[in-house]
Parts: sequence; C-alpha cells; structure tokens
Amino acid sequence: MENIESSDAAQVIDRSEPETDGSRLALIKRWIEDINASKNHHGRAFDKMRDNMSYAKTGKSKDWDDDNYTVNIIQRHINQSVASLYAKNPRAVAKRRPRLHYKIWDGNQESLMGASQAVLAASQERRQADPLAMALLGDVQEAHQQKRMLDKLAKTLEILFHYYIDEQQTNFKRSMKQLVRRAKVCGVSYVKLGFQRLMEKRPEIAAQIADVANQISRIEAITADYADGEIDDDDPKLEELRIMMEELQTKELMIAREGPVFDFPRSTEIIVDKKCRHLNGFAGAGWIAHEMAMSSDEIKETYEVDIGSSFTQYKTDNRTNKKPQPEEKEDSNSTALVWEVWDKDTGTCFTIVDGYNDYLKEPATPDVQLERFWPVFTLAFNDIEDEEDIYPISDVDLMRSMQDEYNRSREGLREHRRANRPKYAVPKGRLEDEDKAKLENHPANAVIELNALAAGESIDKLIQAMRGAPIDPALYETNSVFEDVLRVVGSQEANLGGTSGATATESSIAENSRGASVASNVDDLDDMLSELSGSCGQLMLLELDEETVKKIAGPGSVWPEFSREEIAEEVFLKIRAGSSGRPNKAAELANLERAAPTILQIPGVSPVWFAKQVLERLDEAGIDIDEAIVEGMPSMIAMNQAAGNPQPATGDPASDPAQQGANGASNASQARRQPGPQAAYPTSAN
Repeated sequence: MENIESSDAAQVIDRSEPETDGSRLALIKRWIEDINASKNHHGRAFDKMRDNMSYAKTGKSKDWDDDNYTVNIIQRHINQSVASLYAKNPRAVAKRRPRLHYKIWDGNQESLMGASQAVLAASQERRQADPLAMALLGDVQEAHQQKRMLDKLAKTLEILFHYYIDEQQTNFKRSMKQLVRRAKVCGVSYVKLGFQRLMEKRPEIAAQIADVANQISRIEAITADYADGEIDDDDPKLEELRIMMEELQTKELMIAREGPVFDFPRSTEIIVDKKCRHLNGFAGAGWIAHEMAMSSDEIKETYEVDIGSSFTQYKTDNRTNKKPQPEEKEDSNSTALVWEVWDKDTGTCFTIVDGYNDYLKEPATPDVQLERFWPVFTLAFNDIEDEEDIYPISDVDLMRSMQDEYNRSREGLREHRRANRPKYAVPKGRLEDEDKAKLENHPANAVIELNALAAGESIDKLIQAMRGAPIDPALYETNSVFEDVLRVVGSQEANLGGTSGATATESSIAENSRGASVASNVDDLDDMLSELSGSCGQLMLLELDEETVKKIAGPGSVWPEFSREEIAEEVFLKIRAGSSGRPNKAAELANLERAAPTILQIPGVSPVWFAKQVLERLDEAGIDIDEAIVEGMPSMIAMNQAAGNPQPATGDPASDPAQQGANGASNASQARRQPGPQAAYPTSAN
C-alpha cells in the first residue's frame, strides 16, 4: 500500500511479551486476584441484577411458560416512574459560597452612608478625608468587585456545563432516563465523569464528544500493524484503512475537541472493593474498578499496546456473565476484560487486563482529579442498611411476588374458561369416528345424519351436554394485587390502568402518597446530579483553558487567572431542585396564584425573581429573563399610559397625573379616550 512500508526497524507498537520483574508482576497478579475476589463476593447481587433485567423485560420468571398469560405490570410501573422522575435535562445553577466578604464594614447601611457623606464633604471642602471612612469604602468596593467577578464566573460555568451535556455523543437526556430506569430495575446505577483530551480515544463506549478521534485512532492502529508486518497486503483491514483516509481527506475541517464527558456503565460493570460499607460515596472502599470487555484490536487502538493472546479470553455472547475459554482454543472473536482501577490508598489510577502480566496504563495521578477522588457517582432509590449486602433492593424485586400472583390469577381464569367450553358425553362405543367428526365440525344450520342414532331414538338419550364448574370471580380477583403494589412501590391501579371500583377520594389519597414518594426519589436524583455538576465544575476549572472557554461562552466570559483550586472553593455548581423531573404544573400554578397577592404587597420583592417563578411553573425554562428585563425600566402598562397621556406637569391635582398618586395616569384626559369619529387616512393622488 502506498505511503506505508514495512521494515525490520523498531516496531511502531511494542508487541513483545511483557518482561515484568518479580515485585511488579506480583503486584499486578495481586490486583487481578483482588478484583476477581470482590467480583465473586458481589456475585449474587450481580446475578440478581441480570435476572431482574430479564424479568422486567418479559414480566415473568424464567420457569413461566411463554404461552402462559402474562401481563407486564412491572414494565408499566418502571416507565411511569421514569417519566415522573426525569423528563428534561437538569438546569445547573452556579452560586457563590456564603462568606463574610467585608473586613471592616459591619453591614449596616447607616455606617456606609455616613462614610460616603464624610468622604464627599471632605472632597467638597478640599481637605483630607477620614482614613477610617476611606478604608471602609475601599473595603466595600473591593468586596463588590470580587462578588461581581465571581457572579460572572458562575454564569460562565453554567454556560459551559449546559454546552457539554448537549455535546455528548450519546444524547444526555436519553442516557439519564436509562440511568433512572437501570436504578429501578437493578437497584443501583452509575455515572462516570471523564475528560476527553484532544485526539484522545476513550475506552468507554458512551463517554465521547463527537469528533474525529475514533477514526484517527483506528487509522493509526491499522497503519502500525501494516508497518510492523502484522497484516498482509490482501488483508481487509487495508481496504478499511483506505476508505477511512479518503473520507477524512474529503473533509474541509477536521474537528478535534476536548472537555468533560459522561459515561453510563452498567450496574454490573462497576466492581467495588468488598470492604465497602455503602455505595453512596463508596464509604470504606479502598478501590473501585470499571470493567470493560474489549477486543485486542480495541485495546490496540486505545492504549497502543498489542497484548497478543497472552490474556484470559472470554466469550462474546454475554460479555459480563461469562466463563473463560481454554487458552489452547484461541478465538478471534474473544474479548479481554479490561479493568480501570482507582486506588484511593495510593491516590493513583491504572489499567490492567485479566491474565495479562503488565499494565496497559501505568499507575499515575488520575486524569480526572476531584475533591471526592472517585469519578463514579451512584444513584439508588431503595437504600436499606445491610451489613451483608451493600446493594439495595430494586423495584423489580419488590414487585416480583405481585407480578407472579397476577400472572397466575389471569392464567387460572383463562384455564377455567377453557375448561368450561361446551363438551358432550356419549356412551362409550356408540359414536363412530365419522359421527364425531360431523358433530365437531358441522356448519351452521346443518342437517346431520348419525349412523349411531336409531330410528325414533331421541338425540338427548344419545348425547348429553356436560355442565361446567361455574366461575367464582373471588378466586381470580386482582384488586388485592394492586393494593400490595401500592403499599410496596407506591403505584396505584389508576397509574397502571383503569380502577376497579375505587372511589375518587381513595384514588386521590393514593395519588398524593405516590407524589410524596416520587418527590423523595426526585430529591435523590437531584442530589446525585448536584454532586456530579459540582465535580464537573471543578474539572472544567482545572482542565479548560481561557481560549476554549471564550470560544464556547463568549468574549465576555470570565475565567480565573489565579489558582483554580481557590476558585473551586468560591463557586460551586448545583442542580436546581426539581428541574429534571416532570412538574405538577396545575398544583404549582394554583399555589402561586394563592400566594401572588401577598407576595406583590411585600416591599422590596424583586420583579425579576417573581417573573422567574411564574415562568418556571409554566415550564418555559428556555426563556432568558436577563434578556427580557432591563433594570430601572418601568412596566409595559406604565409606559403605555405615559405614551397615551403626554401632558406637561401643571402642579394642579385636577389635571396633573403626577399629583394624583398611583392611579394618576389612569385618570388623565379621559375625554381623549372617548370613542368618536376617526380621521380618514390620506389617499394618494392618482
């Protein structure tokens, strides 16, 4: 192939067997043993998660026949819960941490006004001002400048955060809804915060900003294989290389971007140290590992290491629930288990492969340096203290008995109906096969001749209808099932379908109870998102440069030039409460309408704040209040009244609106607004 020549010089990628010394090899093997031991320790929880995935998808246990009657109420409950908990992308708000900014001023407005008047009087009298008054004014001015700078930095952080959640390769909203769904099914779910650097390929499937990094990494890996003589001239990879290079050459602009990325690993892919006491914050854990199933080619593209076949190979049919293949049976489709490990005891992060005697990535300071150290954030809704199992129970586990009972009840009713289908009894041997066929398959209004029926013999003596067992509705009722569902997970029958005789009051009480449960889960979700956004803000302050920030947030953005760790202590990102869930617009608007008359009479209430409250309850979060409102301008009504009454001030209360109080503009020149003949529009001469 042109421009690519194979040589016997130094290999582009190191393909030699790892020659690890004794202590280094012992440490790697110890880590592999520890990870596998913790994986086996949590094996029952992982198996239950996989079983719950299948159960929630099908609405039945594995021993329930596919032809049996099945009503998947679990899936309906989960979809309803996800719709209530996460309906839109969260709104992040950056705020200054509460601090005492003033070193001299005591916060009393009278002392500030006194100092200002003293300095002004000294200036007018052309004498030296009181040093204490000057120091007080300087202290206030310095604090105000610091506050304004931090407020502008906070706005910059908000713009950056919302920009990057929109730029994820996988839609952030859909991924977050899947995260909530995963927590409902498996009991726990995770978000992993990373940082994509220029032209860097990440090992995670979803954590990527859309650019050309993947294509270039693939090109480099195939080129290195060809240069090292690992592939022949007729290998299909060369044609793949030619297509990718031509495709990149046709692009006028190759975009390479960097910034924070969010990955959503499966619940079974995060392996936690078995010493961990709680998944929220991984209390007690010395390490956690992210397990990724990757082929040798994917490892080569990502880490520029050729592990050959010296690793434990796993089947690809179920990449996380598998048994190792015998080493002598090499399979080109097999995968390796790659573990990205964060070791809190040493403060390092490294990457190893199960069965490979060297590092893919050497132990070093983590790329994502966070105050909490762990880049993985946990979401769980049913946390219960348990010394033996740290994984919380899922909604599927809670509803499993009710789902099985509902299926059995409906299947029993169907079987009863089948058993009660019309059937007849005849003396043995009286009917021939031809007679049976005529009776079973006769058309409507048929005249049937039976060989077994003698002349003058009554058909009732030959054939008698069998009476079936009557159906007792109490045997197959399902109301008690929905009552248990309501008590266990909070979903009432009205949320899953029509009610069976429940009164409006009962349904209303049940819905209020469900709303309280949903609100608690929304708080859990908002807390996790606030922790995620706060860590994302720290990461952006540490990693993004001013040029990138101004390109995204605009030339008026502020980015610190001094210690960014100090800025991270001053400003923090959090998620506005309830901004990610589906709002109860009717109830919130009703509450605001009741409170509005009182709020409008309170002195000093900001109209900007009140407008934000109204628009939030109308779910019009996309409106920019800062663009709509200009400080100091009168209301539209006041401006319209002023424009319609351009009268000069006379000082007479009878004619001057300014002398008539708040309603003066409304009283002015009423005669002007009386209907009357309108002047005709001038017409052009033709």
